[in-house]
Amino acid sequence: MKIPFAIFDVDHTLINGDSMFLMLFFAISKKVRLIFYTPMIFLKILLCLFKIIDIKNVKESIYAPIKYLNEKQLEEFYDKVLLKKINEKVMSKLNFHKDQGCHILLVSASPEMYLHYFLKNSSIDTIIGTKLKMLDGKCTNKIHGKNCKGIEKVHRIKQYLNENNLEIDFDNSFAYSDSLSDKPMLSLVKNRYKVNKNGLEIEEFI
Repeated sequence: MKIPFAIFDVDHTLINGDSMFLMLFFAISKKVRLIFYTPMIFLKILLCLFKIIDIKNVKESIYAPIKYLNEKQLEEFYDKVLLKKINEKVMSKLNFHKDQGCHILLVSASPEMYLHYFLKNSSIDTIIGTKLKMLDGKCTNKIHGKNCKGIEKVHRIKQYLNENNLEIDFDNSFAYSDSLSDKPMLSLVKNRYKVNKNGLEIEEFI
């Protein structure tokens, strides 16, 4: 079934900031001892900048504290941190497209483990993010499959479409992102918009 979609990136688009680092700081606020992870994280960021290790290795280090947060705390992170970071301009666009009959899809490189709380907002139909491995019923910091970034976002969206017998109405669909790395995802729709890093402007993505 062909339907119109409105697809939104999350970090620096739907929210102001990077949820990955917001989660890290939130976890440290809950368990101060987790601050001892930070030297290793910054070292790995530096090694990644020099292309000694890959981004997956860095992200798994940043995600390490998530192992110590339970479901209640992850929901608190959404309620008390992420909701306060919502970009109201982008959210108004999201609500507008929902009212116009679009299927609303959030697609992010951040973990589904906490992004799924965005589904508490009835305007949002689906979230697609990086999956983390589970061990004995608990979340780990290890990425399951591929980091949901760049072309992987397109693969995951197409998987979702196939599983739900859906097709994007190209001419009547929209996508929003702050990043050039999302160009493959933006190519799925005709109407593409860039959200500036300051979150104050939305302009046509060329």
